[in-house]
Amino acid sequence: MSSWRSRVFSAVLLRSLAALALIAGLGPVPLHAQTVSPDDTALRAEADVLFKHLLAKPNDLDAAFRFSEIETKLGDYEAAIGALERMLFYNPNLPRVKLELGLLYFRLRSYEMARSYLNAATESPDTPQDVRDQVAKFLAAIDRGLSDNQFALFAQIGLRHQTNANAGPDSQIVRALGQDAVLSSQFKRTPDWNAFGIVTLHHFYDFENQRGDGWESDLISYYARQFKVTRLDLGLLEVATGPRLALGSGTGMSVHPYVLANYVTLGDRPYLGTLGAGTSVRFQLPFGITLDPGIEFRNRDYRNSKDYENATQQDGHQIIGFVIGSGSLPFMAGLGWQGRLAYTKDTASYRPYAYNDFTAEFALPYTFTAPAFAQTDRSWTIAPFAGYSFTPYREADPVIDPSITRLDRQWRAGATLDMTFFSNFGFALQVQYLHTASTVTNYRTRDFIVSGGPTIRF
Repeated sequence: MSSWRSRVFSAVLLRSLAALALIAGLGPVPLHAQTVSPDDTALRAEADVLFKHLLAKPNDLDAAFRFSEIETKLGDYEAAIGALERMLFYNPNLPRVKLELGLLYFRLRSYEMARSYLNAATESPDTPQDVRDQVAKFLAAIDRGLSDNQFALFAQIGLRHQTNANAGPDSQIVRALGQDAVLSSQFKRTPDWNAFGIVTLHHFYDFENQRGDGWESDLISYYARQFKVTRLDLGLLEVATGPRLALGSGTGMSVHPYVLANYVTLGDRPYLGTLGAGTSVRFQLPFGITLDPGIEFRNRDYRNSKDYENATQQDGHQIIGFVIGSGSLPFMAGLGWQGRLAYTKDTASYRPYAYNDFTAEFALPYTFTAPAFAQTDRSWTIAPFAGYSFTPYREADPVIDPSITRLDRQWRAGATLDMTFFSNFGFALQVQYLHTASTVTNYRTRDFIVSGGPTIRF
């Protein structure tokens, strides 16, 4: 039974790492042009009428401001900028208009122009305090954007509850040496809490060659301490680094070759070390769509321990092909999509542990204005998600049942809610349900997970 136990706990590790990826994904939402809403046609018609009116009467500031507001909603920032700059021509003492111009240039990543307008917005002693506060925030963001070294940090601590923390099978009747056996109470499904902490750090060093080339690095650190099943205490440290090089000028394409390494502990003992490399290509497509196809190689070296006596039987490598995508949806302002398709080929020194995996994951993040009590100008995001994995193993495991080759199908669904309450501080909550169906009863599991805790991001 010990080799089956090792494999079950490895499944727990993989599932925990998947949950970690979901939590780490609660980073800042990429800035895209405003999503086109269903009443687009009416807005465009109104903008066309206002444009003709401004040709005849360019000093109508109310009409110019309304035209700018509509073009901003429609995502045409250049047209909005033109209207606001004409307003300043007729009345240069409009700090809120200068603020809007600074924000629009910021969205276009024209940081020097943004800085000049933002500074101009605070020159007058009559500038309202809320304008000054917004200017200060965006000037700090511009300084980060213009720096050779650009950092983004996310951290969270919290609590997680699982109804099946140890991935115990649904039934106490399992297979062993091709026969039915009664599962030891030690390995029955066990609910448990854990306390966890996660820190992700992204760094980009700009080569300043006007192409967008630079050096990109990511670090993930994670630790979860179980309240009862302490043999599942999980630690992870992973680093990936490599250049990001633009492909062509103004194409929005880039390539990112990288090397990676990680170190994993389980039950506070060394469990897994990985060395690998990969490359991805980024495509910036129309309608705010971003695609990142790539391929990755990982060589995995396991360590045996008291609780995981046969872990080294999983030694081998992984080849992973993937496509990650995101974009906006036209049905509702603030609604987007994120998806991932992946194929993994996993080898193992013990052949029954080798497998192929096909995974599809999809999320619908919706970003909306935070309620007034949150005291923040940042948006909140709720993201329902679903995923499916199809995992056939290479051959039957005679320790379990020599006549049945394992085939797992896992469905998972849930939602995350990412809230900011003050400055960079917030709270993230996640609920998730997992159901694994398998040809081998030992691996048929269900689990309901709730986790949450305070966050900070810079």
